[in-house]
Formats: sequence, C-alpha cells, structure tokens
Amino acid sequence: MDQLIPRAQTQRFGVAEICNPPLAISFAASVALMSGATMLYPVLPVLAADLGVDDARIGLVMVAYTGPAIVLAPLFGLIADLYGRRWMLILGLALFALAGGAASLASSFEWLLFCRVLQGVAMSALTPLTIVLISDLLSEDQEIHGQGFKVAIDRIAQILLPLLGGALALISWQAAMLPYLLVLPLSLAALLWMPETRAPGTETLREYLVRTARALREPRLTMAFATGFLRFFLDFGLFTYLPLLIALRYGAPATTSGWLIAVCAVGSIVTAVSVGHIHTRQPPERLLALAFFASAAGLAIIAMGQGLGLAAFAALLFGLGNGVISPLQKSLLTRRTPANLRGGVVSVDRVIQQIAKSAAPALMGALLLVANLETVFWCLAALSALGTLALIAVSVWRGKVSA
Repeated sequence: MDQLIPRAQTQRFGVAEICNPPLAISFAASVALMSGATMLYPVLPVLAADLGVDDARIGLVMVAYTGPAIVLAPLFGLIADLYGRRWMLILGLALFALAGGAASLASSFEWLLFCRVLQGVAMSALTPLTIVLISDLLSEDQEIHGQGFKVAIDRIAQILLPLLGGALALISWQAAMLPYLLVLPLSLAALLWMPETRAPGTETLREYLVRTARALREPRLTMAFATGFLRFFLDFGLFTYLPLLIALRYGAPATTSGWLIAVCAVGSIVTAVSVGHIHTRQPPERLLALAFFASAAGLAIIAMGQGLGLAAFAALLFGLGNGVISPLQKSLLTRRTPANLRGGVVSVDRVIQQIAKSAAPALMGALLLVANLETVFWCLAALSALGTLALIAVSVWRGKVSA
C-alpha cells in the first residue's frame, strides 16, 4: 500500500515522530476515547447519589458507552478498510464531543444513558482507528514503539483525567461532562492535517470477508483476542467499583479514587515505554503471564482491605502489568496483518473487548446483589490468576513444539 506519510526506516522513535501531526492526532484521539470512561470513574458515586441510582445500576453508565461497539465495530472496521479512515475519524470525533457535552444537560438517568449510547457509537468508529492509524503511519520496526508510546500517553491521561473528573465532581457531575466539548477542535485538526492512509481499493466485499476470515484463524490473533478480553474485563471491573469501595470502606472523597487510578497509570507508563526494548528478549506469552500475575497480586491486595497505603501499592502493581499487556496485545494484532485487513481484524478485537467492558460492570453489579464489594475484587484476582496459568501453559507448549 502506498503511504501518504513517509515511514521511517529505522527503529528510532522519539519526540520528532510523536509530534508528527497525523500521529499526534491519532494519540490525541486515543486519549479522548479514554476520557469516555476514565474521567467518569470518580464521578460515579456523585452521579449515583444525585440521580438516586443504586450501586447495582450505576455500572450501566459504562455499559451504555461500551455496548454499541459490540454490534457496530465490525461494520466500522469494514468501512475503514474498504472506503478509508479519514472521514470516519473526523465525524466520530465530532459526535463523541457533542454527545458528551449533551450529557451535561441530562435531567434523568435515562437521558444520561442515551447520551452515553451516542458517545458509544462514536467510540465504535474511533477505537479501531487509534490502533490502525499508528500501524499505517509507522514502519513495522517502529510500530511496537509507537504502540508503547500510545499506551504511555494514554496512561498520562489516565493520571490527569480521573483527577480532573474528581475535581469537577466536587462541583457537580454535570460539570464533569463539559470537557468532552474540547474534542471538537481535535475533529477540526483531523480535517486539516490527517491524510487518508487507506485509499479505497478495488477489492469486493466478498473477497475482503474471505481474506479477513482466513487471517482471523491465525494462532497469534487467538492469543491477542483472549488477552484483550481479559485485560479489559479486569480494567473495567476494577475501575468501575474501586471508587465505590474507597468511598464506602474508607469514607474517602472522589479525589482519592482519582489519585489511586493515577498511581495505576504511573505503573503502566514505566513498563509501556520500555516494552519496545524488552519484547525482543522474551517470548510474548512469558511477558504476558508475568504481567497478569502482577495484576492478580494487585487485585488481591485491594480485596484484603489493609488501608489506603497498600491500596496505592496494589494500584501501582496492577498498572505495571497493564503497561506490558496493552502494547504487546496491540502488536500481536497488527504484526504481519496486511494493511487492507487491519481495520477488520482490529474491529473484531474491539468487539471482543467491548463485550468484556460491558460484561465486567454488569456481572460484577449482579454479584453485588448477593455479595459484598470485596468479593468483586477477589473474583477479578482469580480471573487474572487463571489467565497467568493459561499463558504459562501456552509458553510451555510452544517451547516443546519449537524443540
């Protein structure tokens, strides 16, 4: 595929590459999508109290945002591969901003959920693009560095956005919705500076679907899909109910939850910026197993409830694991995947991940009907431990096959 942006031929990746306007827009779009969940985690207790929503239903704020992608992500991925990426990016950013701003006017929980669904539609179109565009714009040697820096930038946002959300929640939950309007200038920037990285081709829909189905059967993609599901199930289960746990167990304000989420992000940054160098020294299954073990340990410590100090350490441990899992999983998706199939492959992954994002708050909310909040975190720790064992088994099996 002819590239409209020069692709560097070395593994060097630094400030000049990050500040390249199209790549910077891709990173910024990823941060915007993160705000759809991360900025609202500390706001949920305030929102629940103001609108009279019980603990078991408050997770619907996240389900409404993540649910549309389960159905729509494959359609948007197909459009991106067959007809191009640029206009989908521009229009998706505009809808995301306007729907988020409209949520600040919601007078009922139902109206709020409707606005969140519209944001979810925009997110369905944008989420695959934030990964695919990085792969389009960078050489294969640079891509793992680009995905790592994307994770690092996302985690910097994960530090700042909960703090912003928690601070605005002290005013009102409506005030916490207003920053979404700031995404509108990003949509304008995409209109001005983002080129089309996937020009429309001559491939028929049937040919495209056959080639995509064949690609999806590759073992590396199976591992990527499973890893992505587990990662987002753990993330959304943890961050949806951590603010409630902190508020109910310790009587801490929303800003405390924001700080804990920020600590988690610091851990992710530390490992994400290094993964481009360490991934060549160890098999991905081994690194992923170690990362999920760290996540399991962090979740178990939170469940023990031994004070905010240990909770902060647990959040850091969880973040260290997350910073390894995220870029490795993205690289597994795009590595050796033809450019004209990336949208479809990543969209399938997005569907799987949106199922995880929607299932975690819903299932953990249902669990709260018969158990306490601590049980939620014990269950998440057990799932992460199972993922660790599964990846160890895969690593052992592959070692025997290669021998």
